Amino acid sequence: MTVVTFSLFRFATLRKRLWAFSQMGLAKPGLSATPDLSFFKLMGTGSGAGFSTRPNFGVYTLLAQWPSLDIARERIASASSLSGYRSNADQMATLYLEPVSTRGNWDGHHFPIAEGAGNQTMPVVALTRASIRPSKLIRFWSKVPAISATVEAENMRQFMIGTGEIPWLHQVTLSVWQSIEAMESFSRNSATHGEAVRCAYSENWFSEYCFTRFNLLSTEGQWQGLTGLTGQDKCTPTAFDPDCSGGMAKAARAIATG
Repeated sequence: MTVVTFSLFRFATLRKRLWAFSQMGLAKPGLSATPDLSFFKLMGTGSGAGFSTRPNFGVYTLLAQWPSLDIARERIASASSLSGYRSNADQMATLYLEPVSTRGNWDGHHFPIAEGAGNQTMPVVALTRASIRPSKLIRFWSKVPAISATVEAENMRQFMIGTGEIPWLHQVTLSVWQSIEAMESFSRNSATHGEAVRCAYSENWFSEYCFTRFNLLSTEGQWQGLTGLTGQDKCTPTAFDPDCSGGMAKAARAIATG
């Protein structure tokens, strides 16, 4: 089973932020040589929830694809290419994800769906990546502030962050929703995001587009919006989450009580 990880790293001091910024170029050769890592994207974020033209030099993300859950956990915990992130990050969290459905490509890469992949489980994790045509940048970014404000107020959304490889041109959104219906309703019907989607298709805003849904297998670490959120597997204690406070029982109680 292919497993995709989405890791978040927060750096608090100027020294650490300068180090993290330098790794956007320097870390790639080491990551490319990491055993079992078949696809990765090291990305920055914008200010606020990540949906901004102003960069946030304190938060970075890494999306990676591995051949199994056990290997993904082992590499995140011990790969030498990530040792600097483990030692320098003031806060770190990782989502372990199973691709369930996908359409489109990311730099020509198609996330593989295992034969007999399981049904979608709750919560729903969705990843959207778009390469924005330069001629459409103003139109795209003019819609973003209103969409960001709307999604942050959406009570069926459990977590969302905007990230990307190249500022302004490549936009990636990772979001966690309580149900498929809530996610699709916001995407298609909201006055802000729904309108932007219709414009994007009718005016051909994107040169490449990828949308993938995942089952959440496990979480590690702590991050605002992710604490207490787990999937089908139990949380694994780490230095960032030694007591595994985002455990299965807590998540089950939260979902049961709404």
